[in-house]
Amino acid sequence: MNWNIVVAASVLILSGASAQAQVAPAGVSDRYTACQARAGGNTVQQGICAQSEMGSQDARLNKAYQEVMRQLAKDPEKRLALRAEQRSWLKARDYECKVDQETINSSCLVLKTASRTNELEQMIRF
Repeated sequence: MNWNIVVAASVLILSGASAQAQVAPAGVSDRYTACQARAGGNTVQQGICAQSEMGSQDARLNKAYQEVMRQLAKDPEKRLALRAEQRSWLKARDYECKVDQETINSSCLVLKTASRTNELEQMIRF
């Protein structure tokens, strides 16, 4: 793990958080919220919190995407449209969360992934 990237991203998270309070979207775990609170101003700890949560959010995203794709099995046109939309979203998320050539704002990834997952979960027919 490149701790310089984690530290740099966490510093940016802190500076962004003080300038503008972000409300975590639905689906972000209480564990993550509590971890961020315990981390306080410790940028390394904040990065560790975000990396741990990202695994959970990525799993949620994949599960929701696969379920929507499964439900669209009889409509190839909609499946292709969703695939293109998801690819576009991934590129936009990665671009928007990029700080510089080597640094990614990991908190940004968590929040954007949770928001997208919420969108996909709302598409699922129960």
